[in-house]
Amino acid sequence: MTEKTRVTKEDILQGLREVGLSEGDVVLVHSSLSAFGHVEGGADTVIDALLETVGESGTVVVPTFDWGHAHKAERVTFDVRNTSCKKEMGIIPETFRLREEAKRSTHVCHSVAAIGPHTDAVIDEGKSSFGEGSTFHRLYDHDAWCLLLGVEFTSCTELHAVEEFMRVPYRYHRDYVGSTVILEDGTEVPSEALEFLRLEGYRNDFGKMREVLELHGVLRTTHIGDALVTNVRIRDIFDITREYMEEDIGFLLDEESRERLREEFPSS
Repeated sequence: MTEKTRVTKEDILQGLREVGLSEGDVVLVHSSLSAFGHVEGGADTVIDALLETVGESGTVVVPTFDWGHAHKAERVTFDVRNTSCKKEMGIIPETFRLREEAKRSTHVCHSVAAIGPHTDAVIDEGKSSFGEGSTFHRLYDHDAWCLLLGVEFTSCTELHAVEEFMRVPYRYHRDYVGSTVILEDGTEVPSEALEFLRLEGYRNDFGKMREVLELHGVLRTTHIGDALVTNVRIRDIFDITREYMEEDIGFLLDEESRERLREEFPSS
């Protein structure tokens, strides 16, 4: 058996600096702990390095989605404190959201957690997944980074924000009427969440975005242990992708889905 690459906190700090993350930044982090190799101290080491890099004036945000369970259910109960995201998002977001200083948003399937002084400014009110007023919209306004730690653009959910902005015909809105959110203090409130769901038979191809964004010169990359690390401004992701979608509304779909789109929505 090949021994895993050992990664220290200092390795992570150096890598984060190499991709341009610095004090005062706001950053949304998509992550895979196993991609690094063996991280001494595990998920907490990665989180500590992120918080140290942005400092007391910066803010770290992680997705804490429970989408896989919630999107198929007619009614959902989302417990802000107790609904785990580990199965869907991994150990780093799960460890992060459980920190005492973390605050989690209330969207029943697309919640996020944040630590830092910009937390209240970037956390949404639990309504839109990716549209106006959502965390992803607010991160754009704050010129936040999107940091990919050992994951590819297939994990870059910010691309859904472009789909929602463009009102793509292969998605539709659904609400969660009758669903419940249990707040941190145990209070139960009705969910106001909306989701922009994909129609059956359509599949995204977000993986293509690495090459596209590389061509535009907006990616900063390095390796930490075995993990490829990529940092890019959310504004660049959104604005560049929007340009492509204005020419081809099915740009973020795979080829089979794009052909289906042309057949079912010929005027799009």
